[in-house]
Amino acid sequence: MKTSKYTCYFILINFFFFSSLIAQTKTYLSGTYADTAVDWEFKMSQGRNSGYWTTIPVPSNWETKGFGYYTYGKDHKDYKTKPEIGFYRHNFKFNLKSDKRYFIVFQGAMTETTVTLNGKQVGETHIGGFTEFKYEITNFLKTGDNLLEVDVLKPAIHPQVVKAERIADYWLFGGIFRPVYIEELPTNYIKRVAIDAQMNGDFKMDVFTDASKENVSLTALIYDSNNQKVGKTFSGKVLKNKGHLEATLKDIALWSHEYPNLYSVEVTLKQKKKTLHTYRQKFGFRTFEVRDHDGFYLNGKRVLLKGANMHSFRPETGRTLAKQDMLDNIKLMQDMNFNTVRICHYPPDAEFLDLCDSLGLMVMDELPGWRHALPDEIGSKIVKELVVRDVNHPSVVLWSNGNHLAHNPKFDEDFFKWDIQKRRPLKNETKTGDIYKGYAPDFDIVKTNFYPGYKLLKQRLFEENHIVLPNEALHALYDGGGGANLKTYWDAIETSKVGGGLMIWALFDEGLRRTDMNNKPFHQGNNAPDGIVGPNSEKDGSFYAVREIWSPVNIEESIITSNFNGELTIKNKFDFVNLNECEFRWKLIAFETPNTSASGYRTIVSGKVNTPNIFPNHTGQIRIDLPQNKPKFDALVIEVRDNKGLLVYEKRLMLEKESIFFQTSERNKVKQDENNPFLFYLGTTTILFDAHSAVLKKVAVKGKQTSITNFPFIDVKQADSLKVEEKNQLEVKALVKKESENFVVESNNCNGFDAIRWTIKPSGEIKLDYKFSPQEGTYEYAGIGMSVNADAIKSKRWLGEGPARIWKNRMEGGLYDVYGVDKLINIPGEVYNQPEFEGYFAPWKWAVFYLEDNVPIGFQNNSDVILGVLNPVNGENAKYASWKYPDKAGFYFFNTISAIGSKWKKPTEFGPDAQPTFIKEPQEGSVSLFINWNNVEKNSENFKISIE
Repeated sequence: MKTSKYTCYFILINFFFFSSLIAQTKTYLSGTYADTAVDWEFKMSQGRNSGYWTTIPVPSNWETKGFGYYTYGKDHKDYKTKPEIGFYRHNFKFNLKSDKRYFIVFQGAMTETTVTLNGKQVGETHIGGFTEFKYEITNFLKTGDNLLEVDVLKPAIHPQVVKAERIADYWLFGGIFRPVYIEELPTNYIKRVAIDAQMNGDFKMDVFTDASKENVSLTALIYDSNNQKVGKTFSGKVLKNKGHLEATLKDIALWSHEYPNLYSVEVTLKQKKKTLHTYRQKFGFRTFEVRDHDGFYLNGKRVLLKGANMHSFRPETGRTLAKQDMLDNIKLMQDMNFNTVRICHYPPDAEFLDLCDSLGLMVMDELPGWRHALPDEIGSKIVKELVVRDVNHPSVVLWSNGNHLAHNPKFDEDFFKWDIQKRRPLKNETKTGDIYKGYAPDFDIVKTNFYPGYKLLKQRLFEENHIVLPNEALHALYDGGGGANLKTYWDAIETSKVGGGLMIWALFDEGLRRTDMNNKPFHQGNNAPDGIVGPNSEKDGSFYAVREIWSPVNIEESIITSNFNGELTIKNKFDFVNLNECEFRWKLIAFETPNTSASGYRTIVSGKVNTPNIFPNHTGQIRIDLPQNKPKFDALVIEVRDNKGLLVYEKRLMLEKESIFFQTSERNKVKQDENNPFLFYLGTTTILFDAHSAVLKKVAVKGKQTSITNFPFIDVKQADSLKVEEKNQLEVKALVKKESENFVVESNNCNGFDAIRWTIKPSGEIKLDYKFSPQEGTYEYAGIGMSVNADAIKSKRWLGEGPARIWKNRMEGGLYDVYGVDKLINIPGEVYNQPEFEGYFAPWKWAVFYLEDNVPIGFQNNSDVILGVLNPVNGENAKYASWKYPDKAGFYFFNTISAIGSKWKKPTEFGPDAQPTFIKEPQEGSVSLFINWNNVEKNSENFKISIE
């Protein structure tokens, strides 16, 4: 296979901009994108701002421009008697040419569209809101002034079309939401081509013409992405306005998601030697196969499809996108190491597929419909519109015959009829539906059933014999985010002989900015916040988890020792790319400390790795040539960019050493109160312990009591029905003693603890070692806590794997760094202030919280406990997308934590990583507390300086 190096998006997109139609002229009557829309005259029939003529940008959804009704799930109850109709008028000038033909193209209008030009209706009303349609207007168009009038009916008149396209779990829009243009063509012209270009170089093409002349023929020539000729000219005849051309090319560069190599074919329609029309179409050589009872194969290599479901959506513009939006969507998905996107419920903008071709992203392209199927006759026309538009995209590897209950098996024939490549149309099935009911095609059915629990997924993967591709899985409502349990599911899919892949539901939270709701993203309760990321790509923990789990590169080591020799074990999980085509860079870094104000790290020294040949699905060694006299550092960073220049993997390996994070003075003294042996003074800080339990009861700074109290207390939540047994503990008295320069306060068998031991050091470190023994059983969480007033906490800085919080079944994705976060409210599906302040965080080394009155409190992790911060808030009606966490706000140090569920599944249905933890051994840990350690004892004086 030939390979080509794609170093940046600019090079990839450059080929996209090369005109696909070189002998046609497009005159846009609308804008081309949401951000270039052109005002047309407009009147709305019902709802907001209805009943008068004004203007509206085209393309757009009229709801986002202040017209009609906001509708989700179904149209407003009076839509039959009071339908939303948008009346458009557009005056434009045009210069007709006598030897040309003209067509008007609508790339998308919802849902029934009637077109009138210069007072005459052009063609029949188009039914269907998501597919492109065109009319010939040669006999309607005039030189000079023209008046275009378009009536767009938001809910269709046909009841079955309403059921298919207007009863759905997503936002329902209206309007001309994609571009409108006039296409100028010769009298005799090529209408379109359909290409089948295989991995062995075989090229087949059907050419559809509209030619009244006799004895016309076709010639074709193929060009590479540098516009260099490839092979020789080949030709064919035209019979009944259709021609078929074939050629075989050698040494071609194949298309794949990892090598998006593109070609173009230039087809010429001739009468003898006279050129009538020239048409150019880009394509890629690739072979995609569905091998029944086996899997998906791209260019002879078995591949697993990994991605998410995506709607065309933006909070401000609905389904009308800017070009940058489409590019950002692909960049976002490739940042998470997707190789596929299921464009669910309707086809996307044509330009989005062009970008997928150019940038390397496989696509499932879907027929409109959500809960109900399109009617047979109308549906067949819409299948044709879908396939005819998208047939030549190498990125399109599968068709999707509607969404679960919208499947119509009759449409399979239409997909095969219009697709020269005969790509497989999938049936998408519900959570509990029988995918075989009423459906028995000639091929084996791919098992796409949605949202399988782990037990059912394993049954399908290891006990049945059908390709398994759950096209909606791991529902991403709220903070479960699709990343929770992805590792467990993906490991099973990778090891199965029939694993086909997995599509997370969904990519975005789809919150529409409503002007009647303070212009904040509105999600229709818990219906639309289903994304891995927020409505404006806000990233929570699942973004990072998905990115790591689906990375094509994996380094086995997790830490390095002080005698590290530079060797690391690395696995290549690419499908086609050899790791010697990737760029590996390393750097030694030193993290900021608790005493500084900055976050992040400093790069001490860096370099590049010479990677050896490590083939796909092979493991090998890389060697990092570190300097002989290594400077002091905290971690080794490895960054990997793929053959396209995209950052696909980053790992930070901590140096295994005893680190001193809190820089304090050893010359200080700990003073014990003369009258109360449990009262101590560390500079301006006063700490008081309980005389019996040794619990830290009070903390004061400069004579003012803080809200820090009651540390530690035990907080556990059992997952089973066992009643917690109260231990009969004797009344004991804590012990105070001095060891060298340190004071020790300890208590045994009191307050639920087996042992508490405090070590108070002159440096200001207050070290806690604890041990407690819960009753044997299963637990959602178990740990210790510190009471604190949540309102007193203003911000935090911490060194650990972040920036996002974790759950027991979503531990992946974090990178060691020093993160700084102000305390801002975060409510999944409502308020987006990522990364989240509250919740579980691990692994971690230290954390500093800044309290009111300029008092900092720091913690150092001397063991492997998990940090808990305050009390995370969940979104509205979370169903099973919820977690177990202490009700009381405070700081926590957990030995075990809870998993999180999804909208449709309890955590316990997600496999071993999501089960409550069985505890039979004592729980213990060690953390150090630092209070106001880095402040001067007296406030600095403030000076006011005036300059005249």
